[in-house]
Amino acid sequence: MTGEVKFGFLCERVELSWKEGSVEPLPDFDELVEKMGSGEGVFEGWIYPPCTPVRGSATARSNAAFELGQYSLPSSHALKLKTNVDQGKADFFVALLGFMKGMRVQREGWTHFYKAPLKSKLCDFLADGKSISWTLDSASDFLNQNPSHDVLRMAFGALHWHLFAQLYEHEFERFDAQYKALDACYRLAVLTDPAFPDQGGHAGRALRLCTHLQIEAPDWVKPLNGVKGDCALSVRRNALAHEAMYGGAALGFAHPGDSGAMDLGLKSLVARIFLKVLGVHNEYTGSSSTTRQMHLFAKP
Repeated sequence: MTGEVKFGFLCERVELSWKEGSVEPLPDFDELVEKMGSGEGVFEGWIYPPCTPVRGSATARSNAAFELGQYSLPSSHALKLKTNVDQGKADFFVALLGFMKGMRVQREGWTHFYKAPLKSKLCDFLADGKSISWTLDSASDFLNQNPSHDVLRMAFGALHWHLFAQLYEHEFERFDAQYKALDACYRLAVLTDPAFPDQGGHAGRALRLCTHLQIEAPDWVKPLNGVKGDCALSVRRNALAHEAMYGGAALGFAHPGDSGAMDLGLKSLVARIFLKVLGVHNEYTGSSSTTRQMHLFAKP
């Protein structure tokens, strides 16, 4: 596939290039941004799904019922590829650019199911155009060195689910989805790094990733009581996945006592792991995932 892929929605005028392509705003960008900023469903940097009538309920207005509907956002930018690249690779670059902007952007015609950010909401860093181009170059090198379709599929899946996970309403949903993204990152490391130590139980996956990639390991990925076996992360995941329990009670009846620290930390840890698997090494990927601050994302 060559040519142009339209995608959105980015409310910031982004113009950049890297070895495999370039990104530029569409001609009607300014008018589109003005229209989106004052549109229905926009609140504090998010756009929320529209309410649509449940089938058949709108015939009697007094008894009309509504549900959240799927929706699409308009395209604001175009991705232009320099060489023959398959559709999956273009989709990956679009998703990666969105991630670097803290947003979930999609090619024209794709739909959203939940709220979507209209400004940076889905990352804990700030990256300028130069750093984004460098990251896209690193990703291009990674994919060219690992041309298997399985690698591309896994890389897109890990990134997509990391972003999608943050749009869920409930903490147990976000935690469960981020854990799936973590597992996808683990599989990606196994597929692309012959030196990666794929041995040991499932409970040690996060720690093996941190150790091998030289990422600061949070306490909750370390073995409980200093012995091999479960960690706090795996205990919480197993209770959720196998027993429908979260925070020591049935789903929806309790929150863990850490005030969301592991949920937020897991999101930040997955971001660092994913980038390091791609070969992105900088101050951000070496920073702690347990802080609640914004980090500078800069080319080293």
